[in-house]
Amino acid sequence: MAAKNKSTARYMTVKAVCDNYGIGRTYCYKLLSEGQISAVKLGGKTLITASSIDKYFSSLPAYEPGNVA
Repeated sequence: MAAKNKSTARYMTVKAVCDNYGIGRTYCYKLLSEGQISAVKLGGKTLITASSIDKYFSSLPAYEPGNVA
């Protein structure tokens, strides 16, 4: 059950994560396979825990102007 408001959703579909965070499906599944984010299975559907995706994005370094990397 993906909620439209990501701040209130406890679980999101892969599509909802991709749409809300601007990442591709392949990259999302890469993060899952590396253990960077976590998910649960509901039947055949993969539901990503909102707390894990928020934690992942919070851990990324801040953008610094003039730093091209």
